[in-house]
Formats: sequence, C-alpha cells, structure tokens
Amino acid sequence: MLDTGETAPDMTLPMATPEAAAAKPRGEYRTADVERFELSETLADGPVTLVTIPGVYSQGCTEELCTIADRHTDLGELPGQVYALSADTPWSQLAFIDEYDISYPLLSGFNSDVLRQLGVRRPDGILQGIATRTAFVIGPDRDVAYTWEADDSLVPDFDAVTDAVAAAETD
Repeated sequence: MLDTGETAPDMTLPMATPEAAAAKPRGEYRTADVERFELSETLADGPVTLVTIPGVYSQGCTEELCTIADRHTDLGELPGQVYALSADTPWSQLAFIDEYDISYPLLSGFNSDVLRQLGVRRPDGILQGIATRTAFVIGPDRDVAYTWEADDSLVPDFDAVTDAVAAAETD
C-alpha cells in the first residue's frame, strides 16, 4: 500500500457519477453514461480523498459507502473531492449509486492496473484482484498526505481525513 509521502500514480479511470445514475432507470446504463476521471486534472481543484473498497453490494462495502455518503456533506465543505474505487464495472456502480443515493462518484478499477499500483489489490485467494479497504488523501502534487487501512473499523477516522485534506490544501 502506498504510504504517506509517496507519490500516487496518475490514473485515468471510468467514473460513475450520481448525475448519470439519476438520468436513467437502473439497468439501462450505456457506455455514454460513464465519464472519464483523470487524477492529474482533478487535483487542479484541490486534494482528492480516495477510498478503496472490495466491491459494491457486499454488506461491509454497502455500510462503508453509505456512511461516507452520510458524512459527504461535511467532507464536501473541504477543498477537493471524495471518490471511491473498486474493481466493479461502472454500470454496477451506477446502479449502486442510484439504489443507495450515493452523493459522490465511484471509480472503476475494472480491467485496470491501478489497484496494484496503489498497493491495494488482493494478490490471491477466491477474491483475488479486488481492492482491500483503504483510504488515501492525495495532495495537488500527487503526494500522499494520509493513508488508512481497515482493521476493526469499516471507515477511516473522518477527523483525520479532514485534517489531512486541510493540510494538503495548504501545502
């Protein structure tokens, strides 16, 4: 897993947004409903909080993503943006956003090397290839300002994330 002070890889990924999820009924999403996320461009607007999850629709991930959605208003007052990343396809992410009223974008690591580059890809076992549960705050220079890896909790310490975003913005 990337550590504080390391440089995050630049990434271009498919992105499922709340706006696209709301625009069509579930099950009718098409490629045109998937947007493009580029970390280097997004960082121009401030730090990025990136949460990695094993997958949408699993019990723990549903709880985690909904908890983050509940706190998104608080996090939304900070500079930068919040994203969640999983190995799921963007179409399943769009359906999840719609079903659970998720207020922030989900990034698809499907068929991408980004989970390995971040050091969060499960290397073996029946769920090989999915992400472990982590969080990063990435500053505008792509330096990692904060890391968290799940142990007993499904969600990172929001006060620590808030502090890291504020610090990354001033650097």
